[in-house]
Amino acid sequence: MLTTLGEDLKVLRAKLQDFIQTELFPYEQEHQLNAEEDIPREAIKWVRQRSRELGFYGINLPIEYGGQDISLKGLCLLKEELARSGAVLWGQVLGEIGGPLRIGQMLESFTKEQNEKYVIPVAAGDASCCFALTEPNAGSDAFAIETTAVRDGEDYILTGKKHFISAAPYADFAIVIAKELVDGEKPRVTAFLVDKKTPHHSGFELGNIQVPISGERIHAELIFKQCRVPATNIIGAPGKGLLLGLKRINTNRASHAAGFVGMAQHLLDLSVEQAKKRVQFGRPIADFQAIQHMLAEMATDIYAARCMVYDVVEKIDRGEEERAGASMAKLFASEVVNRVADKAIQIFGSQGLVKGHPVEKMYRSSRMYRILTGTSEIQKNTIAKELLRD
Repeated sequence: MLTTLGEDLKVLRAKLQDFIQTELFPYEQEHQLNAEEDIPREAIKWVRQRSRELGFYGINLPIEYGGQDISLKGLCLLKEELARSGAVLWGQVLGEIGGPLRIGQMLESFTKEQNEKYVIPVAAGDASCCFALTEPNAGSDAFAIETTAVRDGEDYILTGKKHFISAAPYADFAIVIAKELVDGEKPRVTAFLVDKKTPHHSGFELGNIQVPISGERIHAELIFKQCRVPATNIIGAPGKGLLLGLKRINTNRASHAAGFVGMAQHLLDLSVEQAKKRVQFGRPIADFQAIQHMLAEMATDIYAARCMVYDVVEKIDRGEEERAGASMAKLFASEVVNRVADKAIQIFGSQGLVKGHPVEKMYRSSRMYRILTGTSEIQKNTIAKELLRD
């Protein structure tokens, strides 16, 4: 396993930086890709294949799945680098959007048949998946899910709707958390593998594409209309659905926090460059103490967030249970990227207010992170609960 920032990981990070600069950016420019427009499937296919050839796509997976069994720390370092780049396709390089990062924490829960049909195609970049938990009335309160599953012979009938599901527009199948209704028993939460509906196969229907303030078209509704799913598509065992989600939660929060740090660093990089070249009153604005203080505050916030994130991921890599730490990292890093984005707008002035400017785009995107993957308030609840535990 690649763990600490030894020579292997340094080489890997340098290789990633080279790929971003010499291949990813030129491809995006040549094809005029825009994060706020539909990304062509051809572009997704290209970046996945090329990333897999270079060893990045699915790098979190065990070697037998074509990965490198990289540590969480190594994964976060690469994710931070990608987020810092500002590339349109950065979420595809490691398999963040619809790829191996969605399933890496659940491998031991899949059967041999499920592995062959679902996991291996995702690991190879030939299929996409999404994790469908959130509903209109069930976000922070996962127990409030209303999508139901009822046994019917050798199948289950799923009925309901999921919403704001990341990677849904690309997904060939979904990991769906549903409330299983059993006669005479308390409902239990079960996870199912559900294929996308085709003319010859029952499955979920893709609902509305849900475009958030970031403008990205990567979220959508999943609709289940008497959707028939084989009982063999249950993941793990009946009633273990929420445990599946909870297993992912600490590593997900920590890795998302690393992405926030990368984005904040990109904002700082742009702000430093702007401060040096923007001239007001006959001199660069970098000469003004007010600007210097903003840059200093941004850098200090980022340094603190980075230290927190990697302290937590090192503990998780050692096998420690870090529920409070992962929540602290997600909470703090999401707040930091918001503060940094706000200061970046101030430094860029009217330029940073123009629709489509990189800083304006990141300002909008950063606001989502205090809600997604658990709101700031939910993180505080988790932290307090751990503090008050007997």
